[in-house]
Amino acid sequence: MTGSILLVDDNAETLKGLSLRLSETLNDEAKIVEWQPTEGDGDMSAALNDRIGADTVLVVTDYDLTTTVKGLFGLTIVSWCQKVFVPVGDFSRGNLTALPKEPNLFEMRIPTDHTAAAYIANAFRGFRDIRALIGRNRPLLTEGASLAGVLAEVLERPYLESQFAAYMSRLGAANSFLLQKLREFAGPAEPDDDEKIQILSYVLGHVLLNAILKYPGPILSLNGIAAYIATVPAEAGAIEEVFGTARYRGPFSALGPLYWRDDVDNILDELGKNTGNQTFDGFGDFNRHVVSGKIGRELQPHLCNRCDGLKGGYWCPFTSRPVCEREDCSVAASSWIPQGAQLSRVEREFYDEWAPILGM
Repeated sequence: MTGSILLVDDNAETLKGLSLRLSETLNDEAKIVEWQPTEGDGDMSAALNDRIGADTVLVVTDYDLTTTVKGLFGLTIVSWCQKVFVPVGDFSRGNLTALPKEPNLFEMRIPTDHTAAAYIANAFRGFRDIRALIGRNRPLLTEGASLAGVLAEVLERPYLESQFAAYMSRLGAANSFLLQKLREFAGPAEPDDDEKIQILSYVLGHVLLNAILKYPGPILSLNGIAAYIATVPAEAGAIEEVFGTARYRGPFSALGPLYWRDDVDNILDELGKNTGNQTFDGFGDFNRHVVSGKIGRELQPHLCNRCDGLKGGYWCPFTSRPVCEREDCSVAASSWIPQGAQLSRVEREFYDEWAPILGM
């Protein structure tokens, strides 16, 4: 057992059921701690503090805890966890619209359906593994490596530091407690290695889960790689056949399948050596052509009335559709998408509709 998960819910039956399903999913990998807050717990902050220890890897809380403690909401739990740099995920069981579907950078949105236990288990393993990887690379803590440099080293892709760094340009705006802690580090109180590992794993784990793996760039999700070769995720079998050696197997890889873009590009370059003098409108067209040639049939087209689903290259995380570089198809909106997400663009129609309203 290498860590614990704290589950918080005001419904005893729901709490016990989730705990049981999670125990079955993780076997003996984690200790599951249950907490049903009551007025008898006294000060809620102190009660939560008593239940979180050095081995706590993850906290999961319901949004509405008011049936047992008047005025207590999961947002309070989330805020406290963010203050002490413990990863936290929340869900809304009773009112599904109480929480937006998209979490903040330093937060996770837990599904309420049958996939909840698997999602929590993946989040636990991901944060546990990234903490362990940093712990095994302790020289990085004293060598003055940047956040992106640490992530690149522990993922064994040091040459991707600059790409990872582009995802981290707005960290301070996402968690004010982080800025405060970094200011303390700059003062006379030098943090010890364990404190550095906790904060690094907290920050880098969230950046990896909620930014790098979500917005295609150096790592491609199934949606991302399907868009990259101008097809649909239903072609997962063909994608794995061609790009199986490019699979990403680091922290949170159970979200997969996930693929390293540089390895994908190497495979595409090798497949494209026999295209001769043939020209293509864009890299999405080239990628689709060479993969179709490799599998001996045309890849399925995606849904697009501009190109009949035959172009692509980029993924729009807002409309959840492949897009290409054509001006009438997509726009590179750096204020909407992390700068490191080189293969993410905003679909033009969506952008034109919402940019004026959002003042962007």
